[in-house]
Amino acid sequence: MPGPLIVCDGVEFSYAASAAGAPQGGEPGSDARVLRGVSLEVTPGEHLAIIGPNGSGKSTLARHLNGLLRPQRGTVRVRGMDTADPGSLRAIRQTVGMVFQHPESQMVATIVEEDVAFGPENLGVPHAELRRRVRRALETVGMWEARDRPPHLLSAGQKQRVAIAGVLAMQPECLVLDEATSMLDPRGRGEVAEVVAALRRGGTAIVTITHLMSEAAVADRVIVLDRGTIRLAGTPRRVFAQVDELHRIGLDLPPVAALAGRLHRRVPTFPAGLLTVDEMVQAVAARASIPR
Repeated sequence: MPGPLIVCDGVEFSYAASAAGAPQGGEPGSDARVLRGVSLEVTPGEHLAIIGPNGSGKSTLARHLNGLLRPQRGTVRVRGMDTADPGSLRAIRQTVGMVFQHPESQMVATIVEEDVAFGPENLGVPHAELRRRVRRALETVGMWEARDRPPHLLSAGQKQRVAIAGVLAMQPECLVLDEATSMLDPRGRGEVAEVVAALRRGGTAIVTITHLMSEAAVADRVIVLDRGTIRLAGTPRRVFAQVDELHRIGLDLPPVAALAGRLHRRVPTFPAGLLTVDEMVQAVAARASIPR
């Protein structure tokens, strides 16, 4: 059985200590720690969602997963490679790709196809293989027909799909989406969700950093961060059953779960633990009286 793809072990980080030039393994300022002893694993092919209130450390943790930040205490290993080792960073960042909130920050070319080719081209990928990778990545995100268009003429959702394609062309084993849909409208979010589903079917691991509970509800596993510490972890159904704890942390339930809870209070036989629209439709249909 393959081992974990990413292992975080006792990760602590403080921006104040980092700015002060604290050495690797140094003691971060106790009042400024953004991450406080975070330990987790990401396994090949899984979909992990990391949620938490503003300031909980979600994005800081995301940046540790491919070495954009290094822990001041603890370790992060990607396929056994320590992110503290500068000699491993290139391989680590090929293994774990990042997509950020603003796709424009990742775009460097004036044509979609050239933009997607930029990363693997800089790795020295041979031309024929480069062309195959670019086409495969753009087809995966449904943007091959837009390959000759300037990125600035695309919609927000299309830009985010191109940004994802640029990372996919590097052939990562894991894709980290750091609030990648937070600036998108429902249509754009749906486009990205379709891409994520396609990647999952292809075996790519996904780590979603999100404040949208509906996105977390479709993951395999959910981690709840609060003040730099993991408070809850488990399947979405298990995590979102902890209603009081989630409210104490400052998080809401996914919309379907909240509606199911209200219906359950009015009709005790109605199931309270629903998470998806399909589950809600099935539960309502099972109890509906349809005249013939």
